[in-house]
Amino acid sequence: MDEKIQTSLKLLQDLKFWIYKLSDYRVDFRNFGILTFEVRGTVINLDNIVRSKKNDYTIEEIAWSLVKEYHL
Repeated sequence: MDEKIQTSLKLLQDLKFWIYKLSDYRVDFRNFGILTFEVRGTVINLDNIVRSKKNDYTIEEIAWSLVKEYHL
């Protein structure tokens, strides 16, 4: 697998873990797709979020912002 893709998938996996953890385990993993997350009928494109924020924020910070924004 291409190293860039592998890195992106690893970042997405880490982001999903942090969202789960920071939401006090209230998030159901069935809501996660490979590149997306669905919460209360809204599909969030995690891939786009990571690509746009990974240079300025840690994965934990990105996850925390999503947890706060979507009241998870």
